[in-house]
Amino acid sequence: MRWICLILITLTAGARGEEFVVATYNIENFREHFQAKTLATTRPSLDEGLLRRLQKEDDEDNWEVASVITDPAFNPDVLMIQEGCDQQQLEAFNKRWLKDAYATAIVFPSNSGRGQTLGMLLKAGFKVVDRRDQYYNEADTVANPRGDKLFARGPVFVLIETPGGYKFWVGTNHQKSKSGNGVEVTKWRNREATRTNQIINEIAKSGVSDVIFLGDLNDELHYQEFEQEAGGDTIALLAGAGESKLFLATEKLAGTGANSFGGYWEGRYRSLIDHIVATPSMKDQLGEPRVVTEGLAKVASDHYAVMVRVTSDPAN
Repeated sequence: MRWICLILITLTAGARGEEFVVATYNIENFREHFQAKTLATTRPSLDEGLLRRLQKEDDEDNWEVASVITDPAFNPDVLMIQEGCDQQQLEAFNKRWLKDAYATAIVFPSNSGRGQTLGMLLKAGFKVVDRRDQYYNEADTVANPRGDKLFARGPVFVLIETPGGYKFWVGTNHQKSKSGNGVEVTKWRNREATRTNQIINEIAKSGVSDVIFLGDLNDELHYQEFEQEAGGDTIALLAGAGESKLFLATEKLAGTGANSFGGYWEGRYRSLIDHIVATPSMKDQLGEPRVVTEGLAKVASDHYAVMVRVTSDPAN
């Protein structure tokens, strides 16, 4: 009887697959958390007292962010980052402040002229099998203030294999902000959302159908200002309709009044603009997303991280 029980437990565990956490986190001006080292390199004659003060600020900022990421209530296995730093800085942050908690650190290429990047951290055992990170080169269908490119900072997608052999795509983007918002800016953000939906569906048909996409999408669910004139609700366009419809995992979360953009002390900034969508094949594998507000989250960034627990299908 004991052996039968052990066999049943093993079979049940295999049927459930693995559990792991995937998350998105806009780390406000992350690149500025390394200003002392940057200035010491580029301006060696700078006053030492100023450099010490800047280093103290950098250390405090990085400690706050690291405290959020490593908090046991969060501690994601796969973390997608917006407003990121450069490759060397992300590796240094992982080594010093995260104590090498992550085995893989990647900063993706982009068009951003503001030094903002997209990044990814993966725990040990999670392997990169493939990546598609050249969508930032795509031309826009109309002229925009950036030039001829539709996207600034993505989207990017990475095919990941878990320690147990399950494979899935994870993607992120930092969509056009509402800075200077109006009909044309909203149309631009909608073009990004529409094209991202197309890309997700294209990737899902390329071999591995499980795709999860999460990031700072700079918009709330349901119609906002200018969206009627601009052709639709941005988040609804990202989720798609008909054969292209994706599962909007954060829809229920949005209905609770949760916010991922805290805006520190400014009460006018309280909304859920960091979202998660996934292909229908992943719907039954996702738990309820939640906003990470524990510990130092309120001071580490103007955004809260948004996480979801995945209970994967058996290895594909």
